[in-house]
Amino acid sequence: MKIVTHLLLNSAKQAGLIKIPAMMSVYEQIVELLESHNISYELHEHVPVRTVAEVEEKLPFLLDKMLKTVAFRVKDGRFILAGLRGHDRIDYRQLAVYCGVNRRAIASMAPDAVEAELGFEVGGVGPFALQPEVIVLLDEQLATMGTVYCGSGRNTATLAIDITDLLRVCGGEMVSLARDDA
Repeated sequence: MKIVTHLLLNSAKQAGLIKIPAMMSVYEQIVELLESHNISYELHEHVPVRTVAEVEEKLPFLLDKMLKTVAFRVKDGRFILAGLRGHDRIDYRQLAVYCGVNRRAIASMAPDAVEAELGFEVGGVGPFALQPEVIVLLDEQLATMGTVYCGSGRNTATLAIDITDLLRVCGGEMVSLARDDA
C-alpha cells in the first residue's frame, strides 16, 4: 500500500483512487510514507513524553534539535499542524493569515481531540498531513537545523530526520510562524 501526502491525497480522493485504511496507525502511516519515498530517518525509542517540559526532563539531548508540532482546528473544518522549534511560540495572527481566516477562527486542539480526530498520541504529534483536511506549516527557522527530532505518531518514539527530507514528504510549507518574543 502506498501512503501519499495531503496534496496528492486530495487529488486521488477526489478521483476516487485511494483510501488509507483506518486500521493502520498514524505511526505506521508515517513509517510507510518515509519508506515509500526512500527517506533516511532514525526512530529513537524512549519513555513516554507528552510535553516539551517532559522532553527537557527525560530526553534533554533532543531539545536543541526538537521540532514540536501543535495541532489547531479551523472553523471551516481544516486542521493545521504547525511545526516550530521546541521553545518557540506560535504567532496566532500570522497563523491566521496563512490560513486565510480571522484569528478567532483558529483554536488549538485539546489533547484528547488530537488523538481522536487525527490519530496522534499526545506527545507524539508530528508534522505529517495524513488526511486531506490537514495542512502542515513549518516555521522558517527550522530550515537551517539539519536533522530535527519530531513526533512519530507515538509518544514513545521520536523521529530523527533531515529537515529538507521532512519538508519533501510532509505535505507542508515553510512560513514565518514563531513569535518574535520567543
